[in-house]
Amino acid sequence: MTEDVLTDRLDRQPSANPVADLADVLLAELATQSEPVSIARLSKKLRARHSSLLRCVAYLGDYCIGQQPGLGWVHVEQDGDRTMLILTEKGRAACIATK
Repeated sequence: MTEDVLTDRLDRQPSANPVADLADVLLAELATQSEPVSIARLSKKLRARHSSLLRCVAYLGDYCIGQQPGLGWVHVEQDGDRTMLILTEKGRAACIATK
């Protein structure tokens, strides 16, 4: 996703579903990466709160919320103190399918 498109999505009027909007830009950004990216770096780049990203990743990852499994599109790993995110193969396929 180009910087202009990312900025446009983040600068537009508040959405009825801000979590879905954040999920879209997060997935688009992760799709450009071949290595895990720290959530702190993503938070700065996407201009989103760390806690908002974690909430979004809860649905996109493997976590179960209320006995409902996540989508399994984003893998979360710890590298020392850093939380790292990377798209799974399932997530990459979903990004390609929605283009």
